[in-house]
Amino acid sequence: MAELASLAQKYSEIGKPAGAEKDEYFPCLYLDEKQMDAMKLGNPRVGTEMTMTATVRVSSISESQNGARSMSVEITEAAMSPKEKKPDAASVLFPNG
Repeated sequence: MAELASLAQKYSEIGKPAGAEKDEYFPCLYLDEKQMDAMKLGNPRVGTEMTMTATVRVSSISESQNGARSMSVEITEAAMSPKEKKPDAASVLFPNG
């Protein structure tokens, strides 16, 4: 499995929009109900961290004269599951309480 990398970017690099609470943002993916049902996601709560495994296809590549690059991908297959949480010390030491 490939190593996961943070995709956080700073608004301070491009100009923070009015109303933004933090100085970071992330790429966003919109899934409609049919796509959520296909992945058997149910009704996750806002803020729930999940792990996504996906097969993607590069749909465009762009490179500007100043050397900046960008890429778009199409997600052709995907699965999501709740992010694994490691047990805390108390639950390991006291599994029944």
